[in-house]
Amino acid sequence: MNKRLETIADMVQNGRGLIDVGTDHGYLPVWLARRGYTGFLFASDINDAPLASARKTAREALVEDRIEFLLRDGLDGCPPEKIDTIVIAGMGGDLICRILDRAEWCLNEAYTLILQPMTKAEVLRYWLVNNGFSLQEERIVRDGGKLYQVIRSRYTGNMSLSDAELFAGAFENIGAEPLCAEWLDSLILRFEKEERGLLSAEMPEEGRLSICRSIKRGLLEMKGKL
Repeated sequence: MNKRLETIADMVQNGRGLIDVGTDHGYLPVWLARRGYTGFLFASDINDAPLASARKTAREALVEDRIEFLLRDGLDGCPPEKIDTIVIAGMGGDLICRILDRAEWCLNEAYTLILQPMTKAEVLRYWLVNNGFSLQEERIVRDGGKLYQVIRSRYTGNMSLSDAELFAGAFENIGAEPLCAEWLDSLILRFEKEERGLLSAEMPEEGRLSICRSIKRGLLEMKGKL
């Protein structure tokens, strides 16, 4: 498995059951099955080809009988009574939001969400905190030369984030992460570039410029606390 999936696997606790949405090659459920996860395991994907690949991975690892393979769009048709952990990884944050939006049953403290957005993490965090979820853990991982985050969240209500934290993660979660300084530096650079781009425009958008500067200040303040 790659570093992102290894990090996700490390965040999974043994329980009633887990569904891996967009399972691709099925590496995560296969890894869990081989290492003693005792609950139900579901590998779900919207397309036949990756689901066939996941079956092949499971068959070669001799755990095909431990995993149920579901041809599904997101969480549609998922058996809520058999799981307590939902993994959605390797997608844009906006797509993850749309998947969760269609599964209102997951707005329940019985479920743990482990999410790994490839893009638009700020959109995902905004959706989570505005739908009653708290961000319990956020890890920063380097994979293929890039930095990514994995978010563990539960429906426990009332959590607020600053604009900077929507992009970086809650400081209480990421402050002790070994890659935190590098992660914040990458975001600061991103907003410095955006600020320069806005200033170079013939008629800068003052609203966007103000938000950009505010987020950059927040990120610098977070880095100053390290």
